[in-house]
Amino acid sequence: MRYTFLLFLVIACSTPNTEKQVDYYAHIEDEKARNIIQAAITKAGGIATWKNKKSLKYSKQFALLLEDGSIQKSYNQIHTYRYNPLNIDIVSVENGDTLHTVLEDGNYQRRKNDSLLDVSQAKLAKSVNSSTFVLGMPFKLLDAGAQISYLGETTFMNKTAEIIVVHYNADQHKNHSSSESWKFYFDKENANWLGYWVASSDHYNTVENLSFEQIGDLSLIKERKSYRADSLGNPLYLRADYTYGAYEISY
Repeated sequence: MRYTFLLFLVIACSTPNTEKQVDYYAHIEDEKARNIIQAAITKAGGIATWKNKKSLKYSKQFALLLEDGSIQKSYNQIHTYRYNPLNIDIVSVENGDTLHTVLEDGNYQRRKNDSLLDVSQAKLAKSVNSSTFVLGMPFKLLDAGAQISYLGETTFMNKTAEIIVVHYNADQHKNHSSSESWKFYFDKENANWLGYWVASSDHYNTVENLSFEQIGDLSLIKERKSYRADSLGNPLYLRADYTYGAYEISY
């Protein structure tokens, strides 16, 4: 499944601000959408807490599944991020091979079983973005340049959910790596982020957030499932199964 957002927006670098000092939501013109996003971010721990972290480490296990339910690929990963400046270290065991991806001094490198791979900086950046974007939600809804609006209510995961639509335009904004449309679903009762639907170039996906883990003040994803879906968001078959854990955060 493709997720195509810049890493610096996905796992925001830490900056010592508070929500009272900076209005992070002022650029969202749709008042209803702004209020929903602010409530969701506050429920998840607050933008200041997210930005103030100095390092983040976690484990991630997931499998990509074919339509018949068989496993196409499986992954076990350890992610480590340090901020100001941003340094990344991702160790991924994929179907018996070990991939080690690092970002240091602004440059990416990837090794496979200790052999250096010839992979472009752009491709490595995109790979990391795809691997990490969910950890930035719902905070990354404050990304610059996105068109954000309130769509209405629906039923999602057997809950009454409010829908936020986000359009990204890579032609107009350098911080958008592709032009895609997303629908994000938030529980009307408690502002929890329930999941999303995304329209990619050749398919649709619906993702359900099954559980979160409380790490200090932050609520971070623990389990989610991704379904290949139709244009209305109806799941067709399970495409990926994810589990996150072993969180370590320093401030």
